[in-house]
Amino acid sequence: MLILLIISATLILGIIKITYKQTYSVTLNGEIVGYTQNKVELQKKINDYINSGDKDGVAFVEVKDMPEYTACLLKNGIETNDDEIFEKVTSSGEKYYKYYVITENDEEKAYVKEFADAESAVNKLKEKESSNADKLGIVEKYATSEAEYKDVDTCVSELYKKTIVVAENNTTIPQAGYTGPSVTTDLGISLVKPISGTISSRFGIRSRDNHKGLDISAPKGTAIKASAGGKVVFAGYGSNTNGYSGYGNVVMIKSTSSVSILYGHCSAVYVSSGQTVSQGQVIAAVGSTGISTGNHLHFEIRYNGRAVNPQNYIY
Repeated sequence: MLILLIISATLILGIIKITYKQTYSVTLNGEIVGYTQNKVELQKKINDYINSGDKDGVAFVEVKDMPEYTACLLKNGIETNDDEIFEKVTSSGEKYYKYYVITENDEEKAYVKEFADAESAVNKLKEKESSNADKLGIVEKYATSEAEYKDVDTCVSELYKKTIVVAENNTTIPQAGYTGPSVTTDLGISLVKPISGTISSRFGIRSRDNHKGLDISAPKGTAIKASAGGKVVFAGYGSNTNGYSGYGNVVMIKSTSSVSILYGHCSAVYVSSGQTVSQGQVIAAVGSTGISTGNHLHFEIRYNGRAVNPQNYIY
């Protein structure tokens, strides 16, 4: 009897092997879009497309819906369709191009394709003692279409401002672009720390951009508290369309008519747009979504729409 059972099982397995092949069904948004025999290779091809780097000027591709794989037996004669699956997954992807902006007083003035070109233009303006040299910055940006790029010499020519001086009681006074000493603006509200952690990047010009906030490193999932109460004007995933591109999951709270505070790169958001929150209320969790190299909170204070240094008020 045992021998007959073994022989029967062997025959059944042989028939199954002849009739069917081991494969994976691929589901996208709950719908089966095809079959693949090598899910690792297919997913790698999709990931390589998403992280396409500087190929053709594309920094990355945002694909919102990723496929799911389920092991199954596929009847011989039915072909797998990896290429078709790849096209369906990536067809909704949005390409983002990386470029650099030379700013003056945070106002965008010129666009270049490489950071080295932006840095060279700013350094040349400083060498020429352009009156606006100390107000220039470099910002890394991502957009769904390429900007109109300029070369270094054109940037220098268009941005250069001659410093005009006049003698007044034997004192030389710079006229063009002079705004007087830097003064910390009174926000009119008190703030509490949104998280405890290590400051990993400070406000101001960095090697790659003009950083408009304070980065505070902390483990993923750390609770983020509202530094000040107010109305949530945005809560969700940032994009070029809504004006929060690169911030990943982000919360923006308007505390007064002049002061708004942004919390970026969150792993989770616990509030919604239109909601009123109180100071100290947990609004999100630390993460590394968007353009980010590690788990941290990007904490940004804006006064009348312009970023100010958070360390003038907190930390």
